Amino acid sequence: MILALSTSARLALPPNRLRKSMLFINEDTAITIFLKFEKQDGLTVTSTDHDVRLLSGDNFAISAQEDGEEQVKGRITAIAASGTPSLAVFETEDIRR
Repeated sequence: MILALSTSARLALPPNRLRKSMLFINEDTAITIFLKFEKQDGLTVTSTDHDVRLLSGDNFAISAQEDGEEQVKGRITAIAASGTPSLAVFETEDIRR
């Protein structure tokens, strides 16, 4: 999925107990994007309070197996440093039948 960001914080991914991994790609050529693994309700990500900084063209991947389930299955918010960059988001799930 592609998200259009702005300088207002927004939900990038809701909590998902089946999520196994995720990948974020900053598709902009100049603007930095900030991500935060939220512990509480609300949108608290800012350019000074974040967990991941994605420079233009950067990507960030995380998996439950290597990085822990709490961060991977939780809620992630995003904000742009300026403008309206695009953030590509991919996630995999543990399918149980």
